[in-house]
Amino acid sequence: MRSSTLVVLCAAVIVAVLAVADHNGGSQAGLIEPAAAATPVAPPSTFRTVTSATCSADGCPTACSSDEVLVSAICIGPTSAKFSDTLTMESGQITATCGPTSTNIVVSCIRK
Repeated sequence: MRSSTLVVLCAAVIVAVLAVADHNGGSQAGLIEPAAAATPVAPPSTFRTVTSATCSADGCPTACSSDEVLVSAICIGPTSAKFSDTLTMESGQITATCGPTSTNIVVSCIRK
């Protein structure tokens, strides 16, 4: 059999199967169902970094905005960095502070 005849024969078989499936109550066995509407996805959370360089004077008390959550606070000194010495909670807001050997603080905030 020639290849063009084989292609026409296969196409005829596919059309016949689809016609019979649609005629027999709409059985769609083996066929791909139409895609359902995608559910909306929330936009990615906003990530923000806050810095302060007044640690030697007052311990760098740093907090995020009221619509954000403090994720991390890193105190940076002349030769090293470490997580904040103190985290305090006041009126639902977390404030991070550093010790006197720190020169600045880097706080990471993420929107609620």
